[in-house]
Amino acid sequence: MKKFSKILVGLLVVVCIVEGFFLYRAYAIPSTTLQTARKINRIEQIIDKYYKGSVKKSELEDCTYKGLVAGLGDVYSTYYSEDDFKELEQSTSGVYYGVGIYLTQDIKTGIITVVKPVKGSPADGSGLKKGDILTKVGNYKLKTSDALDDIVKKIKGAEGTKVKLTFTRNQTSKTYTFTRQSIENPTVETKMLQDKVGYLQITEFDEVTVSQFRSGLKSLKKQGAKKLIIDLRDNPGGLLTSVVDIAGQILPKGTIVYTEDKNGNKKYYKDTKNEQLDMPLCVLVNGNSASAAEILSGAIKDDKAGTLVGETTFGKGIVQGFFEVGDGSYVKLTYSSYYTPAGHNIHKKGIKQWRHIVVETRRGLAPSQKVGNLAVSSFFLIHPFPTHKGHLHVKLLVKDGHVSQFAFFKGAHCLIDAQLLGGIDRCHADDIGEG
Repeated sequence: MKKFSKILVGLLVVVCIVEGFFLYRAYAIPSTTLQTARKINRIEQIIDKYYKGSVKKSELEDCTYKGLVAGLGDVYSTYYSEDDFKELEQSTSGVYYGVGIYLTQDIKTGIITVVKPVKGSPADGSGLKKGDILTKVGNYKLKTSDALDDIVKKIKGAEGTKVKLTFTRNQTSKTYTFTRQSIENPTVETKMLQDKVGYLQITEFDEVTVSQFRSGLKSLKKQGAKKLIIDLRDNPGGLLTSVVDIAGQILPKGTIVYTEDKNGNKKYYKDTKNEQLDMPLCVLVNGNSASAAEILSGAIKDDKAGTLVGETTFGKGIVQGFFEVGDGSYVKLTYSSYYTPAGHNIHKKGIKQWRHIVVETRRGLAPSQKVGNLAVSSFFLIHPFPTHKGHLHVKLLVKDGHVSQFAFFKGAHCLIDAQLLGGIDRCHADDIGEG
């Protein structure tokens, strides 16, 4: 069997799990599996004779193959038909043909709304706003039972073709006609904060992420950034090769991550370039930072190249590869575990971070000063921020009952502060589609 070159370490969701077994036809097979084949054929006969609804043989067989892999009990292993695999390839490349709209679906109502248009896309400048409700794709009227992925498929299409989308805002409907074009998924966003602090968010690790990271970092340096915040919160992972390349732009030469398969064979992924980040680094993570995001944060932590702030990460320390079946379809299987440079496997454990608390004080804090029963051992000043009561808003990072660092953040000028304090709702990757 041929193993596909892309190695995924992303937090992928299995959307169809069906009980079943592999459908064997016209093969020389052992007697044990022959009994299984006969049982499958018997079930097919019963379906043909009694099932009232329509039957699509191809879908029935695909779900049977999915069922075989699902029997492993591993949510990260699954079967991909030829069409499913082509869609997966496109999603991990970070490039697709569509109109460039981020969409989200309310899990309770099923309503699909606009998050934002992609910059430079056909939808950019159309006047669409966050919260606009998608009601029709062409002549198809959306139902609340429609899955977001299915609607996104309807929006995507061949380059140069047109699609009509109808949205409702304040009970007023408007139809837009867009010409589909190549859309590069913006996986990296940057902005400058106060005190020469550069902010760089990575939403996932696709093929395009490497060049976007390099460009984003270069832009921040040109704007005068002397400190860097990398935001990996809600990053579900992605391609192993991409995260290794990005880590190589941050860390000194050495091991970034290594894997070990079922036979104990190890493979080391090392940085061999003469590149290294030349400024203080802070990495933001949370419970949805998974896989490739954990590889990057774990390597930074082990190399002491930066400070990790936030929640304990998701804890996905296993790697999946794609194995060709022979007819264009693939099986994705968990085939190895990965380890941080210091030899830690974080599967089902995650990477533990500093706990953070917030206090208000009318005066600054100095090293070794007490805050309640907590001792402040050091601090990192970003910006003083008076609250509406005239107090200073102080963030403290706590470990083992001692405050080791704290930072001042300036209100609306710092997205990081609001999010870490729970002031902004999180947007889960699984709830977002791109059309």
